[in-house]
Amino acid sequence: MKKTNLIFISIFILFNNFFFINLQSQINNTIVVKVGELLVTSIDIQNEIITNLVINGQEISQENINSNKGYAIKNLINKSMKRGEINKYKITNYSKKDLQNYIENIAKTLNTNLDGLKKIFKQNYINYDVFVERHKIELLWNSLIFQLYKNQINVNIIEVNTEAENINKSNSKEELEKIKINILNKKKQDKLNLFSRSHLSNLENTLNINFR
Repeated sequence: MKKTNLIFISIFILFNNFFFINLQSQINNTIVVKVGELLVTSIDIQNEIITNLVINGQEISQENINSNKGYAIKNLINKSMKRGEINKYKITNYSKKDLQNYIENIAKTLNTNLDGLKKIFKQNYINYDVFVERHKIELLWNSLIFQLYKNQINVNIIEVNTEAENINKSNSKEELEKIKINILNKKKQDKLNLFSRSHLSNLENTLNINFR
């Protein structure tokens, strides 16, 4: 049985009795998973689950908590693996504009602004700074993947030109060039996404992931 399957059997046994948390009460913060040298705690899991429910506009109910717990824990394990690699390669550059756009888009989907979003987090007893940090990690991870694999994302220009010409129904050279750029960028991004999944999968197979 693969390591990941064993992990998720353990997860669902461990959290099978995960109860609907009274968000106004304090709970003991215990270490649940150790990912390499990084730790995932019960508070991390609670915060991740409720955050996912809130930003996706879902009701905070026992049923939704149960259906989201596996996804939340997997996210935390992946985030820990990514953070470890970011620290290893000392990656510090990321797009602050992309981070701001992400936060503003989340606020917009919840029909509010930045101050309103912070208020929503406070009302639901979840950590806004952790929410921001988790997307920052994704952006840093993207920077890492680009740094590691930028020399392996060559794209066949003939294929790009052919696709663009098939799409472009006008005689506008300017429009054709825009289409070519969009196709080229998408193909490069697709390759980076592939490298990202592969790199993360390799980490999953080599790192020690232990439940405490």
